[in-house]
Amino acid sequence: MFVKRYLVIVLLLLVGACSQKHPGSSFKLPPDGPHSIFITVEGIQCCEGVLRLAVYNDAAYWLSETDIVRGRLGFIQSETQHFEVHGLPEGKYAIAVFQDLNNDSKLNRKLWVLPKEPYGFSNNVGKYGPVSFKKAAFLLSEDKPITINLNSL
Repeated sequence: MFVKRYLVIVLLLLVGACSQKHPGSSFKLPPDGPHSIFITVEGIQCCEGVLRLAVYNDAAYWLSETDIVRGRLGFIQSETQHFEVHGLPEGKYAIAVFQDLNNDSKLNRKLWVLPKEPYGFSNNVGKYGPVSFKKAAFLLSEDKPITINLNSL
């Protein structure tokens, strides 16, 4: 009985710790702006799971699970899907996207390193793994179309 209670308490503490934002994070959402990104994602494995897309504007938070400028979630309906991200000010942005085949909210990996699920980045960089914010970044000074091709290993 004691062991059960102990395990429940430990589990509750872990869940609470995992659900909090990064302590001391200085991340701030940018103010609303007039620009939009029109994103086309190609190479989707039809029709499993969901597509998870994140827009970043700072290398310090690149690939963070919580400190994103905008995020989109889309149920897979075809091999190509379209997203619109509105209300962005002028600036530098980078996009990361992956197809969450089992809908567990994370990019599953083989051997703890290699992605098991299709993924991609803006500028179509990173065919063989994650890239820097600098390589995936683009300047947004007017509405912009972006095409991202998903990679599978």
